Order: sequence, then structure tokens, then C-alpha cells
Amino acid sequence: MKIKSFLHLIDAINERVGRFVAFLIIPISVITVLEVILRYIFNRPTIWAWDMNLMLMGAFTILAGGYVLLKGGHVAIDMYTVRLSPRRRAMVDLITSALFFISVGLLLWQSVISAFESVQKREIINSIWGPPLYPLKILWPIGAFLLLIQGMVKFIRDLAVIYSKEDRD
Repeated sequence: MKIKSFLHLIDAINERVGRFVAFLIIPISVITVLEVILRYIFNRPTIWAWDMNLMLMGAFTILAGGYVLLKGGHVAIDMYTVRLSPRRRAMVDLITSALFFISVGLLLWQSVISAFESVQKREIINSIWGPPLYPLKILWPIGAFLLLIQGMVKFIRDLAVIYSKEDRD
């Protein structure tokens, strides 16, 4: 497999995962509206709405990380880099990518440990309803891995920008 097709494959995976998890906003919204209606109109709050929304939003947040990186949507302080040429911006990104790889690597490592322990203990959310927490914790390393591989794609593309013959400073 050529490097370009591999990069496109990672992009496509994160694109599909991001588009899929975007639909989680629908049940989150429905559950929230239902809970508000039941609580304030019928005085019959649920015991499950908060926990369910917590799990759905957790899945939404962790699985969307790679997609957000793909689309360039993460918070960035580009006050200075916006004025740089694409090549110099890629150099800055490569320098700061060390922080990215360290933090996401730690996230992946610790989330694998946490998910493994959670499955072993059959961990539940400490609430009246008490749903299992381990399915959500299993998604954490998956989301961290998707973010990590999308970061690798960005790193490779930044290298390509730096070493391209076009647009030299």
C-alpha cells in the first residue's frame, strides 16, 4: 500500500467515525428534552437520563477527536502562525507535535489500562440506575488511537510540505 493511499485510508476512517458519532447528538437532545418535560411538566424525573447522556456525550467526545483533527477544528493559538508561509507553519507544527504525541500516547496507554480494569471489575456508574461504565471506557482507547493515527497523518503531511520543492521560503 502506497503512503498516499494509507493516509487517505486513515482520513476516510476518521471521516466516517466522525460523521457517525455526530448522530449521537440526536439521542442526547431527545433524552434531554424528554427529561425536562418529565421533570418540570409531569414532576416525574427519570433515574437514567443523566447517566445515559453522560455515556453518549463521552462516546461523542472521545470518538470525534480524530475527525476534529482531520478537519483542523482543535483549538489553536494561530495568532503568529497564520502569518507564516505553509512551509514555516508546517515546521512549527512539527516542533509542537512532540507534545501532541506525548499527551495522546499517555492518553492511549492509560485508557487501555483503565478500560481493561473496568471490564475486569464490571465497573458501573455510581448512581441510582447504575449502568455499566466499561462499554464507555472501552471506547476511550479506540478514540485515542484514532486521534493518534490522524496525528501521524498530519505529521507526515507536514513533513511533505517542508520537503516539497514548491513554495520554498
